[in-house]
Amino acid sequence: MEVYPNRWPEGVEPNGAIAFVDRDGVLNIGSPNYINNPEELILLDGAAETIGDLKRLGFKICIVTNQSAIFRELWDEDRLHEIHNELVRNMLSIDCDAFVDLIVTCPHRQFDRCSCRKPMPGLLYLGDQVLRGNLLLPLTLNKNVPIPKAATNINWWKDKPKPVNALDIMVGDRKSDLGAGWGFGTRLFRVRADIGIIEAKDRLLNPLDTGDVFQPVR
Repeated sequence: MEVYPNRWPEGVEPNGAIAFVDRDGVLNIGSPNYINNPEELILLDGAAETIGDLKRLGFKICIVTNQSAIFRELWDEDRLHEIHNELVRNMLSIDCDAFVDLIVTCPHRQFDRCSCRKPMPGLLYLGDQVLRGNLLLPLTLNKNVPIPKAATNINWWKDKPKPVNALDIMVGDRKSDLGAGWGFGTRLFRVRADIGIIEAKDRLLNPLDTGDVFQPVR
């Protein structure tokens, strides 16, 4: 987990909502072999500007990303922090309002059966607790923080849970991203990995857009 200073564009008031955003294929070009160092991180066109626009509307930004390379021992958490600090720097160099408030990472592999790896919604529940003030800050970056128990009690066969805030959104390029957002009750927006978040920019900025229809068990 990486917590960044809580910053807002001048004159902007928070709207209480969180934009949960996947990383690879949404903000930066993904790779089947992972992004292994800061030099491999390349932003997708329009990613920084879209994050900046969301901040200008009053959203907090929480990046939620699966990074099983950690448990596969390809690299460690220090390398992950280097990559994420580069991501934050790159976005701010393009749009000075593209502030990221929090990055929450699942380090596990699929067969570890954790409650944080998407499509489980644990990362979103944890981001909610941090950004909406239910956890004490600052948190030590290299400490594992327990996933809220509510994240393990999702009934995928029933109706989508009610959102904490009706404006909350989840943006991703995979069904697993939409599943995590569904489990937390957010509006859902799927984008293509070769285009990224800018593909849904106009929709994300429209508070009346209810998002994409998604059924987690079909």
